[in-house]
Amino acid sequence: MKTGKSSARVFFFFFGLLMPMQLHGQVTAEGGLSGGLDKGLLGSFRQPEGVALESTIDPERYFVGPSDIFSVNIWVSPPVNMTLTVTPEGTLIIPSVGEVMVADLTLAEAKTRVIGKIKTRYIGGDPTVTLLTPRPLVATVSGNVLNAGAYVLAAYQRADRAIEQANKPNITQTQTDVRNILSTMSRRNIQIRHKDGSLSRADIPLFLATRDDRLNPYLREGDVIIVPRTDFNRSVVGIYGEVNSPGRYEFVQGDSLRDLIAIAHGFTPLALTDILEFSRLDFGANSISNQVFDGARVLAGTQPNVALQPGDRVVVRARRDLRADYVVTVLGEVAYPGTYPITKNSTRLSEIIAQAGGVTEFASLKTAELIRRPLLRANIELERLESLRGGVSPDDSSYYYLETDLRITKEPVNVDFERLLGQKDSTSDVVLADNDRILIPSTKKTVYVFGQVVTTGHVSYVPEQDAEYYIQKAGGFTERSRRGDVKIVKAKTRQWLSPGETIVEDGDYVWVPKEVEHPFSYYMSIIGQTASIISVAVSIVLLVIQVNK
Repeated sequence: MKTGKSSARVFFFFFGLLMPMQLHGQVTAEGGLSGGLDKGLLGSFRQPEGVALESTIDPERYFVGPSDIFSVNIWVSPPVNMTLTVTPEGTLIIPSVGEVMVADLTLAEAKTRVIGKIKTRYIGGDPTVTLLTPRPLVATVSGNVLNAGAYVLAAYQRADRAIEQANKPNITQTQTDVRNILSTMSRRNIQIRHKDGSLSRADIPLFLATRDDRLNPYLREGDVIIVPRTDFNRSVVGIYGEVNSPGRYEFVQGDSLRDLIAIAHGFTPLALTDILEFSRLDFGANSISNQVFDGARVLAGTQPNVALQPGDRVVVRARRDLRADYVVTVLGEVAYPGTYPITKNSTRLSEIIAQAGGVTEFASLKTAELIRRPLLRANIELERLESLRGGVSPDDSSYYYLETDLRITKEPVNVDFERLLGQKDSTSDVVLADNDRILIPSTKKTVYVFGQVVTTGHVSYVPEQDAEYYIQKAGGFTERSRRGDVKIVKAKTRQWLSPGETIVEDGDYVWVPKEVEHPFSYYMSIIGQTASIISVAVSIVLLVIQVNK
């Protein structure tokens, strides 16, 4: 009896090896299906072509369906390798073994069933079943999307990909149409109806934060994805401060504080995680209640998780940190020009000059400047508008606009570099701010003379010489010069001063204005006005004389 059973087993084993091999097919990356009859030989094995996957497929989450392609291997000597395609009826036909129903089973369940079936036929060996190529399928998207309808997708894709396909605008839709749909489309309360009557929910933001497959399930044949509308003015919760994605998020029933932190992609390195400021509006009392939670303990499960309500807000404060990238720039006549790091509200001007190797022998300390960072470009126009609120008189308006533009463009800090570096005067040693610029110009050894002089240009500087000296060196006055209105423009402050108010220094400018030429009508107007005034004065005198008589 035993001999007869052993002979039968050997017969069936070799019979199975000689069976024709398998049907096979392939799903393209676009979701298309190609297939045919593969007349493979004993022991042949074809590697699958790659498809784009976001991660490995979870056998516990993926459901098998028609057109899925499997590699079935029986590891005997020699091994049996088969590439099999699930039939439209949902079965897997295994040569020499039989037909196995695998549709609507999870991949893990299908593997267990197929392996169990093979073991009833092959006593020896260790069979394995591997998904080679996921199948294409049709799923329907409806609800608040741009283009509801049925879409061909791949079984390894998730609900968010179907919604993405349904929200591709077409040529008939305006930007307003697109904006109206996308601004009211729920991304966290998406319903998925399966053909067996069961329901799933997709929560795209929480899935992206946690990568929990249950929040964005793989698609199945016949799925209907329903995208509802939502009111982002009422059904929202907010988290702000030191989280990686602060902002307002759609509220879903069942949300918790832990979920909100996860949606915001967790805390930043500067977050004070033990002090979460939680605010909730009490509609009955029309007031806001505030609580403080330890975020680290909530995430660890050692402090109770908080169930959220619409309108709840969480603020995550930042740890004070002075290690930001604070820098200043030193330009001009120093030994080592460049950018230098500073400590906020601590580093002084003399320290940075020392780090830059000190000033050179060519430095002009009298004209050196410390320039503070101007306003951000986006705030310049706002600053101009706000500067007009003071009610400047019409006479002062042009001058005020000029001074405002200068202030916005360049904010100098009053520093006497000569007293600081030459006399070591600590009162001039200011504290630097981020992005300050220290400008140490070169000595010019000249005075620039321009305007109504014979030869405009630089004249060599001679200490204690007055403006007249430099004008003569420039060839003297022209015939049209206004000699009584000569001005000295200071090199650093750009002040316009009369020669009697200051001395000429290195780098200053001497300006000689031009005699103003008026047309004949101007003089006639002056004569007319003068005559009118004299006439009135004479009339008054005559009237007074008559009264006194």
